[in-house]
Amino acid sequence: MTRGLVRDVTCAVACDVACAVACAALAVLSTLLGAGVAHAEPQLSVRLATGGGAIVADAGTEGVFELALRSELLFGGDRVDVVRAGPAVDLRTGDFVTAEAAGGASILLPIIGGFPLVLTAGAGWASRPGDTDGAFALGTLAFGYRPYNSSSPYGYGLQLYATMRYGLDAAHAVEVTGGIEIDLEFLSVIPFMFLWVWLTEGDPDEPED
Repeated sequence: MTRGLVRDVTCAVACDVACAVACAALAVLSTLLGAGVAHAEPQLSVRLATGGGAIVADAGTEGVFELALRSELLFGGDRVDVVRAGPAVDLRTGDFVTAEAAGGASILLPIIGGFPLVLTAGAGWASRPGDTDGAFALGTLAFGYRPYNSSSPYGYGLQLYATMRYGLDAAHAVEVTGGIEIDLEFLSVIPFMFLWVWLTEGDPDEPED
């Protein structure tokens, strides 16, 4: 009973925070678009997230591993350290047995040059084994390297995150996870460029003739 009470209180607070984040992000985005700001430049980010945590349900608590693909398209000024907001997408699997998709809104709050807080709130649907499919709400807090890319609409991202998921079905299970998000360009394009240079120009550590 105590576990259920703590879970319900935690989820109520989390839902309030998630609603506040979503409303704030939509308010910022509406202000930017409504004012017709000429420099509301978009910055797209796509990252691979990996981490783990725990699932708390009536049946008990169990560990979970997660792998996710996360992306936001944030609008704001054409410089670093400005508030940005926009739509967000979260595609995730837990323990490689679930398939989950969620959408929502994100808001980027500048803290230190190029290192902001990013708050995301949303909802989605999870396909799970054992006929336990259902809707869920989520909230994510992330902090890390998110600079403004003045030469491209794609902005790099490397950050730590903490996420809470709350089941909107009868079970009302709560998942709390944390881990790291690594930009897809860091995982694919940059290694490919290093390989291309090595194949076409040779080992950079070897002295030239």
